[in-house]
Amino acid sequence: MKSSQKLTKEQLDPYFLEWDRIAADLTILHRQRNKRSKEVIQAGIELYHQLLAHCREALQDSGFQPLNGSERLSFVESSPGTYAAYRQLDELFSELKKTIARKRIDLKRLNE
Repeated sequence: MKSSQKLTKEQLDPYFLEWDRIAADLTILHRQRNKRSKEVIQAGIELYHQLLAHCREALQDSGFQPLNGSERLSFVESSPGTYAAYRQLDELFSELKKTIARKRIDLKRLNE
């Protein structure tokens, strides 16, 4: 199976839809200053790891990630209960989506 076939919208959308659900929950929890946000963001962190692993496997590139992704993820993991960590994880998902789109375009050009 080609790398581009593993990076299809159909395969990746469930990750991003699940993140949208988690992010909506986190927005409410942070607004309420609910300590449960720490538990909920852990699900987001795990989802991000799964998505990143899927992309790395599909591209056969163990270094694939957004700019400064590992440092930013370390920040999120070290302070999961903070609003700043939630915003940073949200940005990581957003940037990963853009990075995947660019990679799809590159792969499409290579295959033409």
